[in-house]
Amino acid sequence: MEVHHHPDLHHKPKPWKEYLLEYLMIFLAVMTGFFAESYREHLSERSKEYEYIVNIKKDLLTEKTNLDIWMPSLYRRIAGFDTLINYLGTPGVVDSGSNMYFLARLSTRNAIFEPSDNTILEMRSSGNLRLIRDREIINQLMDIERLLEQYRNLVDIEQKEDVMSYPLLGQLFDATIFNKMQSAKKKPNLSEKEYAAQSLSSLVKPPGNPQLLNHDKEKINELIYYLHQRKSSFGGEARDLTGLKMRVEKLINVINKEYKLEDE
Repeated sequence: MEVHHHPDLHHKPKPWKEYLLEYLMIFLAVMTGFFAESYREHLSERSKEYEYIVNIKKDLLTEKTNLDIWMPSLYRRIAGFDTLINYLGTPGVVDSGSNMYFLARLSTRNAIFEPSDNTILEMRSSGNLRLIRDREIINQLMDIERLLEQYRNLVDIEQKEDVMSYPLLGQLFDATIFNKMQSAKKKPNLSEKEYAAQSLSSLVKPPGNPQLLNHDKEKINELIYYLHQRKSSFGGEARDLTGLKMRVEKLINVINKEYKLEDE
């Protein structure tokens, strides 16, 4: 009769040191993987941060260039409004009616400075603004945004003042002459400089020496008032854009220093 031997169920347990060693090995493997993944994520975030900073600097340089165009254009508009106010305040026949009509027609045109903030808008929408570690850069970006909001508020006021002048222009000036001043030569794509200057290429001075349809003192005075208000708004816009340019230049210097981007 064959006898089957059963395995010994009372085998000797492993020493506790072996269990501890296995636990430590598993723990170290998990922690090593965790730290490796964290380090890879850190490197990826720093790479993204650098890429964003480079693009922010490019946007700021574009903005600085455009500000150098826009600020002089605002001062030219102020000078043009002063000249138009002088014409309107001159009793009787104006020596240069052609120029008066040109400035009156130009006064209705609006142009708004648009910031170069595509990178910041993208970072906000994606939640990646947190990648910028330098608090000074974040603070200066917020200062720039506050100034832009202040500028936009002034533009809103100035555009309302513009609309208020329309009926008065229609009552004091000959609209048929305005119609003849529109040039057939229109450029489909305006440069920043042309846009800032209200695209003068599509507007020509009328021939001869056209005059006002009437010299109603109350209407002239009201029109001068709205022109004066818009001129003051232009001055405020120029002030805000001057402050904006100073902050843009400061931020470019900070970025160059912190990220060694002098040659970028």
